[in-house]
Amino acid sequence: MIRRSFSKQIYRFAEMPAVHLNGSFGVYVNVPFCHTRCSFCPFYKEIFSEELKDRYIEAILAEINETPISGHASWVYFGGGTPNTLSIDELGRIIDALLRRVASESIGIELLPSLVTHDYLNGLKEIGFTKISVGVESFDADVLTRSGRRFPGYDFLKDLLDYALSLGLWVNLDLMIGLPNQSPESFIADICSTVEMNPSQITTYPYMVIRGVEQKSPMSNQKQFELIEQAASILKDQGYVRKGVWIFAKGDDVYDSSRDELVEDYVGFGPAAFSTYGSWKVVNPEVDAYLKSLNNGQRMAFVAPKTKATDEWRRFARMVYDLRGPDGERFPGYISSFIALLKLAGYIRKQGFTSKGIMFAHEITKSVVESLPFPVQNPAAVENYEDYLEYKKYN
Repeated sequence: MIRRSFSKQIYRFAEMPAVHLNGSFGVYVNVPFCHTRCSFCPFYKEIFSEELKDRYIEAILAEINETPISGHASWVYFGGGTPNTLSIDELGRIIDALLRRVASESIGIELLPSLVTHDYLNGLKEIGFTKISVGVESFDADVLTRSGRRFPGYDFLKDLLDYALSLGLWVNLDLMIGLPNQSPESFIADICSTVEMNPSQITTYPYMVIRGVEQKSPMSNQKQFELIEQAASILKDQGYVRKGVWIFAKGDDVYDSSRDELVEDYVGFGPAAFSTYGSWKVVNPEVDAYLKSLNNGQRMAFVAPKTKATDEWRRFARMVYDLRGPDGERFPGYISSFIALLKLAGYIRKQGFTSKGIMFAHEITKSVVESLPFPVQNPAAVENYEDYLEYKKYN
């Protein structure tokens, strides 16, 4: 049902509708550059070059300055790609531009660990970042090498996390299960190694099969979910509290852009960045078309209508993601009926999702992510894709 619903979402390459944000909102900044292509990553990326990066910096500053946003942003996230392909000075210019428009006390960034130093962490803290998410994925060097990623070493990572925590940064550490050549024993060893580092938060992602992923997982979804639940038991014993289907944290805070994007509108900056506001879903084009659009002064993007039903399903997805029951929250009849079926099937009780329901939450959350119609990677989701190709021809 979910896959069919998302497959019907069609975008049109057109002039971007004016940004209107009411109430609570977030900000996402996409840094699309990577030095290598990891086989497990489905997201839009460009191989790093100084020339392209310099053009990107000037363009995103112009985009921020031209976008009518103001007030308090409940969150700001820098994702990618690899955001720390940018220097502290370059990130600082973007942060300064944003904070001239909005205020925020929650500013996070995803980091490739092999590019992080103590000086870089000092710089992040100085320019206003409060949270970091370190993409370790696995402590098994062979698993990472087969995925196109270099493992910097346990001692290197432990030192970085200790230093980041000493600066007062909230530190999330990402792990994946289902990577090629990864065994159940290897994943549980990764969990134990992560616990030894004592980060603020641990995120355990299953392997996502989205357009653009070069390799498929040799491990079934069911086995991946079972191993995440085994990890959940270990993490609970070590003082971590489950904040969502894949999130475990110490304390009340959390770093989770996917969760935040489910509950409120947000505006995205940079190539291939998503935005959700008013009656619209908007996705910026690839870097060449993005640069052309800003240079020409005519903001072009992939645009799709956002209905009230879309927002209702976002609320439901957030409920599932958080593993909680409706707890008096009102939904329209078609969603309430579905929730009633989940209760009858023994998936939800008053206190939230049962153990059987948690396995369902894994499946539905993974299905949602894998079914998202990324228009940059998926021409079939764009009704006038030929117009987009024609637009890209002439810079």
